[in-house]
Amino acid sequence: MIIGGDKSDENKLTHEPRFEQGSIDGEIVVFIHGYMGTPRQFDNLAGAVHLQGYSYKTLLLPGHGVTLKEFSESTHTAWQEYVDSEIARISERYSKIWLVGHSMGCLLSLNAAIKFPDKICGIFAIACPLKIIYFSLLAYKVQIKKRFGGKNSIIKSAYVKFSSVPQPISLIWRIIKPNFEFLKIQHKTKKILGQVKTPITGIFSKKDEVVSMKSLKLLQSELRNSDFKSVLLYESLHAYYPKHEQAVIEQALLGFIAGNEHP
Repeated sequence: MIIGGDKSDENKLTHEPRFEQGSIDGEIVVFIHGYMGTPRQFDNLAGAVHLQGYSYKTLLLPGHGVTLKEFSESTHTAWQEYVDSEIARISERYSKIWLVGHSMGCLLSLNAAIKFPDKICGIFAIACPLKIIYFSLLAYKVQIKKRFGGKNSIIKSAYVKFSSVPQPISLIWRIIKPNFEFLKIQHKTKKILGQVKTPITGIFSKKDEVVSMKSLKLLQSELRNSDFKSVLLYESLHAYYPKHEQAVIEQALLGFIAGNEHP
């Protein structure tokens, strides 16, 4: 599950990728975070698939989990090449791979699916950002809570733990270049949707302040060669998921994996 509703000490949070071997031979779930995200946002979901016997690996994209300067120098090609190289390496040992992406991690997963059609059994895409909300009253309110919410704010806690990139206001200009890199991978992904043949389940929330519901409509219209299904949430934000909707995501993921055992 995505981090949300947990006020544990975010100051102790580290962002290293994780791997755990499961009891099921040759099958693995790979988790790919989004722009400024962290592998730790998948802790609960990774634990859930591991309890079912699956191996899992969480990735840490280039430029993440380090300094803002290093993040500002990362590129969309570096992000994609890292994901592709990890999948290629993992596929040497595992014959069945599921990708779970959040936000930009969905875009990277969709591009990888074209390159590894015989290895990737399915993509579980949470908040796929093909269309972005650039301004809304909800987004403004969330930004206020992220910046100025008290130490007991569940939403602020979730967003702090959700990010592996420091964001001091005085240096916010450093994210300008990575923002354009995100737009490049977004644009590229829109062009290749018709080539994707991998089964996909998309998770979208009506209250997501970042990803527009137009993203869902675009997937429905452009994924002509993929078995695409969607699950709609009603209370989750982009990085905050209340526990009852975390449970919905978990059950959807486990059902998705069980129903797509063959690529």
